[in-house]
Amino acid sequence: MGWGMGFSWRARSAVGARRRVVSLAATAALMAALPTLALPATGARADDTMAADQVTPEARADAEKAAETGEQVEVVGERTPYTTTFANPDGVTFTLNDSAVPVRVQKADGSWTQPDTTLEARSDGTVGPKASVAKISFSGGGSGADLVKLSLDGRSLTVGWPGTLPKPTLDGDSAVYADVLPGVDLRMTATSEGYREVLIVTSASAASNPELKELSFPVKADGLALRDGGSDGLSAVDDDGNTVFRAPAAQQWDSAGDATSTASASSHAASQASFTTTAQDSTADETTRDDGEATPDPTEGPSDGDASASLGVTAEQSTIKVTPDASMLADDSAVFPQYIDPDVGMTASERTLLSSDGDTFYNFSGGDSGKGVGYCGTYVTGGYAYYCGSGYKNRMYFEFSPAKLAGKHVLDATFTITEKWSMSCTPSWVDLVRTGNISSSTNWPGPTANWDLMVDRNVSAGRGSACDPSQPAAPIEFNDNPDETNENLTSTVTKFANGDFSRLTLMLKAHDESDPNSWKRFDDNAELKVKYVGIPAKPTKIGLVTGTGVA
Repeated sequence: MGWGMGFSWRARSAVGARRRVVSLAATAALMAALPTLALPATGARADDTMAADQVTPEARADAEKAAETGEQVEVVGERTPYTTTFANPDGVTFTLNDSAVPVRVQKADGSWTQPDTTLEARSDGTVGPKASVAKISFSGGGSGADLVKLSLDGRSLTVGWPGTLPKPTLDGDSAVYADVLPGVDLRMTATSEGYREVLIVTSASAASNPELKELSFPVKADGLALRDGGSDGLSAVDDDGNTVFRAPAAQQWDSAGDATSTASASSHAASQASFTTTAQDSTADETTRDDGEATPDPTEGPSDGDASASLGVTAEQSTIKVTPDASMLADDSAVFPQYIDPDVGMTASERTLLSSDGDTFYNFSGGDSGKGVGYCGTYVTGGYAYYCGSGYKNRMYFEFSPAKLAGKHVLDATFTITEKWSMSCTPSWVDLVRTGNISSSTNWPGPTANWDLMVDRNVSAGRGSACDPSQPAAPIEFNDNPDETNENLTSTVTKFANGDFSRLTLMLKAHDESDPNSWKRFDDNAELKVKYVGIPAKPTKIGLVTGTGVA
């Protein structure tokens, strides 16, 4: 159990005697030792004698500096790709910022840099991102045995292609291998944690190739073992059974919805302008499509209107197999290109986006426009109709690990995420809800049992100068409102830090999932900010302060 640290004393007096105070000796020294930065994941208790040993000299020095300057000071030694720890100006508490996505990458020399997935050619002939958490290398062409290699902490997973590869064309974070099969391109995209692999089947004739009946990718694992998770995809685990890399179930989709998506993108600028006009001229008659997304990349996943299917992924120690949906490939009404997408990545935690139309975006990227939450239908206001989509709903989920929180006494917790766009300037309510845990196989409606509302917010951001005053994209903070007794994010994170449950999964959803004004787009940069003190060890020197002496 977490517990607060406080001191109380009672003044005692007697006739003819002066007041004496019972206290702890060397109180200042003890208070300086309170913050404990790393305790066992099993959950520390108040009598853990090792707690004081966990306080680093660097942390103490940073706490003193923060108190002297009146500003937060980062405890640089506590940096990870996902977390940042600050000593607070009070000299006693710390704040942990735990991000769902990497905020930095450690280079070979030990220094840190910003994630940068832009691909570059390397001296060894491979291609890879400039800065990523996992070391990623794509083939520069030739033998397909080393199509992609992922390495982390001395362990690696190499996935090949069953054939030769042309020299790739680099496009930002993607490498495109043209015609790996007749009429089939292979697009490899680096992320900061892994990669996306998409086969682009350009035509019906290409789809009839018998080599697409089953795709077999050769695999080499060093220090890892492959596990077939059935509908959960597959995982590569270390000797202790910890998952290092994972692959969700593969997906396949066509391009039936692309025409609508393209129309949406082309009308986006016009709809932004017409939105301003709405307040000035409600008699105008104009219908636009506007869901806030820039021109979508069809290789990232199915869009509204695309036919899609989930594909099984099976694994042996030397092979990963994916079986495309033959009926989709042969369908006379199919719209090409079609896309077949088996992904592999490493994740410290999981995130997913679920849609009521059946689409799933596991470990999604926020991209330039963010991803939608709420109801995507037609929003009518002031005589204008704004078409978002066919009337589907989206929910967004983030999972957090207790690794850096275990043993901390939590004082306050805030969930922060950037809202990049909203359907209108009129605010709508967004709920932050604790749910059951997620996995790569989680699909709509997601875990529905025992929902617990953490915090709600009535917000609108991202419309920019279309609103008066302007509403730029902005971080939205979900923090307990003391006037609303049902909001309990801090108490929930306290239980999480105490080890009451192993993972914390938080869902973003529109409060009213039938209201088209609820549609918003959020980034993937969810962050849990936790203010805490470490649980101290037992004090050792206890005595009475009598005047200037101690007994």
